[in-house]
Formats: sequence, C-alpha cells, structure tokens
Amino acid sequence: MKPDPVRARRILVMRLGAIGDCLRVLPAVARLRRERPDADIGWAVEHWVLPALKGNPLVNRFHVLDRRELKGGLRRALAEIRRFTREVKAHDYEVLLEFHGRFKSGLLAWLSGVPVRVGYARGHESEGNFLFTNLKVTPADAWESRIYRFMSLLGPLGIDTRYDAQAHGLHVPDADRRWAEQAYAAAGRPPLAVFPSTSAHRANERWPDDKWLDLLKRLNADGIGSMILWGPAEKEFCAGLATGAGAPCQLAPPTTLPQMLALLGLFRAYAGADTAAMHMAWMQGVPVAVIAGHKPARTIEPPPPARSRMLFAAGHYVEGRKPSAQDDAVVSAVPVEAVRKAVHDLLA
Repeated sequence: MKPDPVRARRILVMRLGAIGDCLRVLPAVARLRRERPDADIGWAVEHWVLPALKGNPLVNRFHVLDRRELKGGLRRALAEIRRFTREVKAHDYEVLLEFHGRFKSGLLAWLSGVPVRVGYARGHESEGNFLFTNLKVTPADAWESRIYRFMSLLGPLGIDTRYDAQAHGLHVPDADRRWAEQAYAAAGRPPLAVFPSTSAHRANERWPDDKWLDLLKRLNADGIGSMILWGPAEKEFCAGLATGAGAPCQLAPPTTLPQMLALLGLFRAYAGADTAAMHMAWMQGVPVAVIAGHKPARTIEPPPPARSRMLFAAGHYVEGRKPSAQDDAVVSAVPVEAVRKAVHDLLA
C-alpha cells in the first residue's frame, strides 16, 4: 500500500541542477518546511550545484550525485548510480518531488524506490520523464514562472501552492556574508552588479560583447560605478570588458558560489543575462535588468513584488514559437540605450 502523500513526513526533493533552477525550487522547499516542520527532507543534487545549497537549514541532508563519475565511462557511471540509489533507499522516503523533469532524474527517482513520485504530466516535462512518476501535476500554463511551476508540485501533499514573496529559502553562510561585505566595501560599494556571461551551451542567449562595452562606458559617463562578476570560464572575457570600460567599472574578485550569492545581495541593481546570478540577486531584493528573450518573459521574470525590467527585441520575437526556434536577434538586437535606461530606472 502506497503512503498517503498528505500525511508523508519523509520527503525527497529531486532537482539535480541547474543552479538557477535549484534556487527557484527553494521557495517550494521553504513552504514545505513551514507546513511540515517535523518532516525529514532530503535533496538529490549534482556535486557542482551543492555549494549554492549546502548548509541550508530547510534541508536535513543532501544526496550528492557526482556528475564526473557519470561521464567517466559505463563502469564508473553504474557504480555511482548504485551508490547514490543505495544511499537514498537507506532513508526510506515516502514521497519524492520530481522538480527536474528529465529522463536522468526520472530514472534515478524510479531506481531509488520511493513509492510516491510526484511529477509533471506528459507534455509538461521532457525526455519521457512522465514514465517514471506516478502522481501527476498539470501546470496551468506551460510557460508560467518557474517559481509557480515548482510550487505546484506541493499540491498533491495537501500544501498551499501559492508563492510567498517573504519566504525565498536562500541561505547565505555567515562567513561568506562577512567576506562579501569586506570585498564590497573595499571596492567602494558600486551600485550596479553586472553579469554579462552565459554558459557555453547558451552562448546564443548572450548579448554582444561590443554592446556590453558600450553600455559600461555610457554608465561610467553617467557616474554609475559597476562591478563585473564572473565564473571560472569567463574571467578573461570579463577582465577585458572591465579594462576596456575603465573606471569606475571594475572586475570582481574571484568568488565561490556562496561568496557570489552573498556579494550579489549587496548591490542596488543588477544587469545581465538570464543566469543563476540574476536569481541570486532578485531573491535578495536587488532589482534586475535582464537581457533575455528566447523564452516568454513570464517564464523568467521574477514574480511580484520583485522589481525587474525584461529586455528583448520584441520585433524579432514570435509568440508561440519554441525558444530553440526563436531568432537570436531577440537578444542581440536589444539597444544599448534601452539597457542604460532600465539601469537608471532601477537605481532611481
């Protein structure tokens, strides 16, 4: 006999990556913890995302899947899957919330033996994920905000699925907060955080380099100081931008994920792509100007009362067309002056 999800107290969250999506699952986990304060909550996550979540008091434990092992050949991959599923089974979870919605996560959910697996209905997941879940949720809007989409999985547990803007669930370790405050003060407390990069597989969503340089120079002329934040793969590009723009624009120091999270919460505004950094900013109350247009704006846009400006070249966007089929000009054609104005509006 399957457990009743409304009474379940041993619950596994399945969201392996990406960083931004894991952050947007946090409001659902915060609501789950508030409604089930005595619950034993685990989270299945890949190793490279863990630093953004580690230490969060909402979660009793993290079950870490090492993606390096999965890519290390068949024998290593199978060994890692066996290790991971044994670890999960040892905690006898009653319900699994399948926030990821892909084949890999669905297969791991099924192999983990959790009897009630809540996931998205066919057509609202991908790669056949619906085959591995046995309690389905149909989102009201296929392109609704990821925040609302993730909250909807709480419904079968009898939990209110409404978003609470005061309960984001972010956790910033004290040591990282202290480091960020010192680094921000040493930089002269610039008002604007800039994150111009995207991951390599989303390079087509990146605003052109020459437009970033033009924007930073215009903001310098306006007297608006900025700091360019970066990840390991973007240091050379971002350093070149900072050098080309000149003062008061500057390059951020190297950061860990928790340090970046803490640092982004200190600025008065953010400008950049649709990345994890953007979600780190708005979830801490920082207004954001986001250059993104392949997906419908409502999918990406921070929910109210967060202040944001979604910037895309509307003339190139085709309503109803899949993001992968949209013209890349929907991002590349965004005018520099539109982004400059958005920054001024947010700082005002």
